[in-house]
Amino acid sequence: MKKQPKEEKMNLDKELEKLKQLMDKGKGLKLDEITKLLGWSLKNKKENREILDKWIEDGDLMKNNRGKYNIPENLGFIKGTFSIIKDRFAFVDTADEGIFIPKPHFNSALDGDTVLVKITAGLNGDKKKEGEVVKVISRERDTIVGILQKNENFGFVTPTHSFGKDIYIPYRMMKDAKNQQLVVVKITSWGTNEKKPEGEIIEVIGDPYNTNNMIEALIVREGMSETFSKPVLIEARNIPVTVSKEEIVKRKDLRGLSIITIDGDDAKDLDDAVYVKKLPNGNYKLIVSIADVSHYIPEGSMLDQEAFKRGNSVYLVDRVLPMFPKEISNGICSLNPNEDKLTFTCEMEIDQNGKVVDSDIYKSVIKSVRRMTYTNVNRMIAGEEEALKEYSDIKDMVMEMLELSKIIRQVKYNRGSIDFDLPEIKLVLDEEGKVKYIKNRERGESERIIEDFMIAANETVAEKLFWMEIPSVYRTHEKPDPERIKNLNETLSKFKYRIHSLDDIHPKKFQKIIEDSKERGINLLVHKLILMALKQARYTVDNLGHFGLASGYYTHFTSPIRRYADLTVHRILNSVLHGYPSKKVIARNAEELPQICTHISKTERSAMKIEDESIKIKLVEYMIDKVGEEYDATIVGFSNKRVFFETEEHVECFWDVVAAKHYYEFDDRDYVMKDKDGGKVYSIGDKYKVILVRASLAELEIEVVPQVAMEEGL
Repeated sequence: MKKQPKEEKMNLDKELEKLKQLMDKGKGLKLDEITKLLGWSLKNKKENREILDKWIEDGDLMKNNRGKYNIPENLGFIKGTFSIIKDRFAFVDTADEGIFIPKPHFNSALDGDTVLVKITAGLNGDKKKEGEVVKVISRERDTIVGILQKNENFGFVTPTHSFGKDIYIPYRMMKDAKNQQLVVVKITSWGTNEKKPEGEIIEVIGDPYNTNNMIEALIVREGMSETFSKPVLIEARNIPVTVSKEEIVKRKDLRGLSIITIDGDDAKDLDDAVYVKKLPNGNYKLIVSIADVSHYIPEGSMLDQEAFKRGNSVYLVDRVLPMFPKEISNGICSLNPNEDKLTFTCEMEIDQNGKVVDSDIYKSVIKSVRRMTYTNVNRMIAGEEEALKEYSDIKDMVMEMLELSKIIRQVKYNRGSIDFDLPEIKLVLDEEGKVKYIKNRERGESERIIEDFMIAANETVAEKLFWMEIPSVYRTHEKPDPERIKNLNETLSKFKYRIHSLDDIHPKKFQKIIEDSKERGINLLVHKLILMALKQARYTVDNLGHFGLASGYYTHFTSPIRRYADLTVHRILNSVLHGYPSKKVIARNAEELPQICTHISKTERSAMKIEDESIKIKLVEYMIDKVGEEYDATIVGFSNKRVFFETEEHVECFWDVVAAKHYYEFDDRDYVMKDKDGGKVYSIGDKYKVILVRASLAELEIEVVPQVAMEEGL
C-alpha cells in the first residue's frame, strides 16, 4: 500500500470508527459510497481501496461477493484475542465479552492469536455466545517454550502452557537438545488443521522440573527479560548522576522540608516521598513528591523504547524484571536520603472533611531526611519508645500523617470505596531459591498512610488533566457486567446476601456485604467472589472513572520508575505546566495515547499472570515433600469434577472427586458437591481437615482429600 499523506494516516483510526458508526444499522456499502461518506478524493480510488483492503486484512471490515463492505459484527463475526484453556477449549476475548470456542473449531488458531470468529450460538442473547475461528489475523508469538520428545529422526516439543498444538522439529533443527529437556523453539511454519506447526530449537534451558528453569521458561514465554541490551545500558550510564545548579534554580526548592520516604524493608527503587504539615487554619498540607523520571528519559530514546516495550516492572517470586536498568531505578532516580533529587510534586491542601480545597502540581528538588520503612513507622505509631526516640525529629509529622490518612480513608469509605483487604502471601526463600516458609504480607497503618496519600495524589492529578480537556492516560475500572453480577448473586445467596438493582450497581453495595462478612468470619471467601465478578482495571484515554475506588477521576502518577503509564502522565503534565499545550502536542497525543493505553494494559496483564505462576511453581515445590500432612482448609469453589480448597496458609488446592470411591455430583443450582452414595453435601465456605496427597510440578497442581472422605474409604 502506498504511504498515505501524514494528515490522512493520523486520522485512519478515527476514519475507521466513523465508518463503523455509519454501518451500525447493518447495511453494506460499496467503495464509492464509503469514499463519499468519509470525504475521500474520488481520484485516489486505488489508494482508497488499499485502505479498505488493509482494514479487511486486520479483521475490521468484511467484503461480500457483490463488492459491499460491512463491519464483522453486522454479519455475525467478532474480532478478538484467542485464549486456550488447558488445551480443552478456548475463549475469544473482546473488550466486552468472551466467546466460547470448542476445540474442533480452533481451525489452526493458537494461544494469544488475534482472530476473526463466526458466532454459531447465542446471537439472540438467549445464551452465552459460542463460535468458530474463521481467520487468524495475526500471530501473537513466534517462540514457544516446551519439553522435547526426541525420536531417532525427528522430535516434537510439547508446550508447557496452553498453546494448542505440539511443534514438529526436524532432526537438523534439534541442535544439541536432549530428550525431555526444556527448550525454546522458534516457529518456522504455522501448520494447518491437519499439519502441526514446525520449528527449530534456538535455546536449551535444561531440566523441565527444576523450578529456576521453570521460572526462566515463563520469562522467555512472555517475551520478557531480566537484562538489558548493551546500547540501553550505555545510554543509562551516560546520564549525569549529580543534579546541576542550573536545573535546581528552575524548580521549586523543597530541600528545607523534613520530607521522607516510606517503603518496604528490601525496596531499592524509592519513587515517592511525602511531607505533611498541619496549617494554622486546621487544614493539612500534603506534599507527594515523585521521582522525575521524565527529566532523564527523553521520548524516543533507547531507554524509553525499552521501557515502553516492558510496560512495567515485573516482581517474580525470586527476581525482579525491572522497567529500567538499576542505574536509573536504584540510583539516579531513586529518592535516596540526604541526596538532592529531582521530583514532580503534587501539593494539596486538605480540610478536616478530607476535601482537597487547593492543589498545585510543579517540578521540584528535594532532599529526603529519612529512608523510613513500613516496619519502623508502624513501630512509631504503636508507641514503641525506642522507635520514637530514634526518629524523634519526624515523630510529630508521622502522627499528623496518621491523622490525615484517617480523614482521607473516611472520605473514601463514605463514598463507597471497596477495601479489598485480602491476605497476600510472601514466600521467604533460602539461599538456593527454595521456600523456607510462607508468611502473610502485613498491611499496617504505615502501608495504609502511603496508599491513602498516593490515591489522593492520583485523583488530584487526574481531575486537573480532565478539566483541561486534553488527551491523557486514566486508570479506568468500569462497572461490572449485569450478567456477572447476576451469577455473583446466585452464589452470594448461599450466604444470605443479595444485590438489588443490577442495572444500577454502586460499589457501596459491595462494601456493605464485605463489612458484614467480616462479622461472620467469611470475609475472605466473599472478598474473592466479589473480586472475580468485577472487571479488570485498565488504561484508557477517556476518563471513565474508577468503580472500585468510587472515584470520578483516577490516573497513575506515583510510580514512574516501574510503570510506563505514570511516566506518560508525567510527560503530559510537562506539556501543561506553563499553559495549554499546542495543537501539535494535542494532535500527537490523540493519535499515540490509545495505542500506549492498549499496550500497557496488555503488559500489565502479562505481568500479573507470570507473577502468579512464579508463586505457584515455588509453592508446589514447597509442598512436594509434605505429602501425607494434614491442613485446615476452606471450600472456595467447585467445578464439575473438583472441589477447590484454600488452606489457612492461603495455599490453593483441590480434591478430585472422580478418584473417590463414592459417586459425587456437582449441583450448579445450589452450588454444592453432593455425595450421591453417602448423602453428604459439601458447600462453599465449609471448613475441613484435608490430607495432601499429591504436589505435581508437571501439572502445577496441589491435590488434597478431605479427612472425612479418607476415613470413609474415599
